[in-house]
Amino acid sequence: MALLNPLHLKAVVAIGTLDKRKRFVCTATGFLVGFLAKNSKDPAKRAYYIFLLTNRHVFEGKDGVHLRFNMRNGKSEIVPQALKFPNKELRWLAHPNKKVDLALLNVNPQVLVEHGIDYIFFNEETFAYQRNFDRIGVTVGDETFILGFPMGFAGVAQNFPYAKTGIISRFDRELLRSKKAFLIDSSIFPGNSGGPVILKPTNTALANTKAVSSAYLLGAVTGYLPYREELWTHQTNPPTVVSLEREHSGLSFVVPMDYVKQIFNRWIKAKKRLEKAQESNDGQPSSPEIKTNK
Repeated sequence: MALLNPLHLKAVVAIGTLDKRKRFVCTATGFLVGFLAKNSKDPAKRAYYIFLLTNRHVFEGKDGVHLRFNMRNGKSEIVPQALKFPNKELRWLAHPNKKVDLALLNVNPQVLVEHGIDYIFFNEETFAYQRNFDRIGVTVGDETFILGFPMGFAGVAQNFPYAKTGIISRFDRELLRSKKAFLIDSSIFPGNSGGPVILKPTNTALANTKAVSSAYLLGAVTGYLPYREELWTHQTNPPTVVSLEREHSGLSFVVPMDYVKQIFNRWIKAKKRLEKAQESNDGQPSSPEIKTNK
């Protein structure tokens, strides 16, 4: 019985750099998402704007990164991705609130197709916005899947995302207001940053609760909640700290999809300006729409 859709693995992208021997080194995770560009009653006729979603801290302060995609021929392709235009304007967008650790990079699907990239994307119909958790039936204690590349383990020749499990530990207005994220009980490591968190579907529920049978996309991992372990010496007066360690609490932050939608709305307002900048700098038109049957 498969509760994790194997196709979801194809939406996950390895983000990293090249070492001195030009070998790919994975440092973070991203995944492809699609927002509706053209609606239709026929799903095959719907069109989407495609983006690479990851954490803000993955892109911030960098001129570029390398993206590794799996190809349909069983190999992989490493794509250098500039994060700035020559005029230093950012190619990616973030939330105006810097506490929201998310970044959206518009992806040209025509390029993916031409390069034989084997991919899918999470479309907007699968997003579970936090504001709708109660209506959908998502609650504390629900199980989740977390996809990504912990500690940079991404595979040698291809991307092989790791699937981890967890449960929703806490989400409430107080936490969202202060951290712009909710908490899951799952150990997240460097390299997991930017990975998707997916609701584990179930057909069973307690009385007066809902069974959620859809694998909704809940958000993106951003980091873990640390606790401080201190070692004191009493050989001084007063006692002093001689060692301080940050340990993993086992709780990790997830930025909900609501903030992704807000960044997308910013992109819509800036769309014409960004496309003009891309065409003038890259020499080729931006083609942001792709149909679901591609």
